[in-house]
Amino acid sequence: MAFNQTAAAPSHKMRRCLLMAFALIALALTALPTASFAGTDTAGNVLATDNDSNPSGVEGDLYWAGQALNLDDASIDRDIIAAGESLSIRDCTVGGAVRLAARTIDIAKTTVDGSVTVAGQHVVLNSDSTANCFYAIGETVALRGSTKSAALAGDTVTIDGTVDGDVEVWADKLILGKNAHITGTVNAHVSEDPERAAGAEVGALKIDRTENEDTSTVNDVIGGIVAAALSTCFVALLLELVFPRATASAAGMLHQRPMPLWVSGLLGTIAIVPAVLLLIISIAGLSLAGALMCGVIGIALVSSAFSGCALARMVGHNQNRYAMAAVGGIIAGALTGLPLVGDFISGVAFVFMLGYVIQIIWRNARLKPQQPANTPGLPTA
Repeated sequence: MAFNQTAAAPSHKMRRCLLMAFALIALALTALPTASFAGTDTAGNVLATDNDSNPSGVEGDLYWAGQALNLDDASIDRDIIAAGESLSIRDCTVGGAVRLAARTIDIAKTTVDGSVTVAGQHVVLNSDSTANCFYAIGETVALRGSTKSAALAGDTVTIDGTVDGDVEVWADKLILGKNAHITGTVNAHVSEDPERAAGAEVGALKIDRTENEDTSTVNDVIGGIVAAALSTCFVALLLELVFPRATASAAGMLHQRPMPLWVSGLLGTIAIVPAVLLLIISIAGLSLAGALMCGVIGIALVSSAFSGCALARMVGHNQNRYAMAAVGGIIAGALTGLPLVGDFISGVAFVFMLGYVIQIIWRNARLKPQQPANTPGLPTA
């Protein structure tokens, strides 16, 4: 698990990951269906998207997604897996693990036999709550209950409870409250000295100071750009060798019908997260969710090279296709390696390739078996 890494990540990178997580949660919330459903399968698992659902007892797992979940005085024999805007779990017993993703998460007076893994903006394991281990990432993270181990990451991390073991912390600011009782070692990767209240008991405190500023030198930046350009160039040449018709088709589509391509890519990007969540909640769609995620990861890995290759072929359609693929790959790789704008350019490339894939699937689905495909051609001189 990523929390067990020993090296500290710079705070600016952590904040970027947090912003991405919040954006994905927001997309999932806005795209979830307004109609609610709830039911129990033959294994005793409860599946629900009803905000008012508050089962008193669940023999299996509880799967939930929606806007606000207020689970009160319930007994869950196995796991809780939930995503929403606001999640509150109080006076409950959980025989398995808890996996939550939301803007605000509050777990109070709850006993969890397994681990608690949560991601959100404001996260708290409140007083009188116990868990085997607590893993959390958020803007503000607070541990006020009791656990055997913890790994916490956020802008501000507060420990004001009991940890019968070690704690890993990645934060800008670490606060050890007066009720903090930690028997093991606190490995704090922080940008400023921790605040330690009178009465806080810590077995050992190891501080690894990090800096908020990006300390990369000019040579590091240039080296990264060159490495990205060369690797993307290699992938572009490989794509041109193996899938020449795809790069040519994408170039023609970009030249002749760019609007459907970009609209499909944008809508597809927005729909990825809710589609995966709904497939996971449906249980039977777990394999489909895995296949969808593998496809998305594959597109993300080669989208920059594919986009650069297609754009170069559209511009230099009369030139040697391998030469244009190399040029397009180098330019695309260099742009994605630029500080600040590189992530945005990578996102645009992902939208482009996803839109092309969606358009091809849609076109093939509409064609009759005997009807030949009408692939957009490249512009002629």
